[in-house]
Amino acid sequence: MKGAKNDFSMTFFIKDSDIRSKPVDKQVLYLKYVHDTEKAIRWLRANKIYWDYANIYNRRTREFKQRIYNNLSI
Repeated sequence: MKGAKNDFSMTFFIKDSDIRSKPVDKQVLYLKYVHDTEKAIRWLRANKIYWDYANIYNRRTREFKQRIYNNLSI
C-alpha cells in the first residue's frame, strides 16, 4: 500500500504463548513513519526480523486500515 508522504504507521507482532499455554501476541516492531508498506516488509525480511502479522494504521488519525499476514513460504 502506497500513500502520500509517510501516511502510514505499522505495528508488527508474533504469536506466542505464555506459561499456561494461552495464546499471546507480542509486539516485535513499531514503525511510525511509513510511505510504502511493501518496502517496509521487504526491509524486515532483509534484516531477518521474524513476524506473524502486521497492522497498518493511518498515521495521523490512528484509524485501522489493514492487517497483513506474513507468508512464511517466501
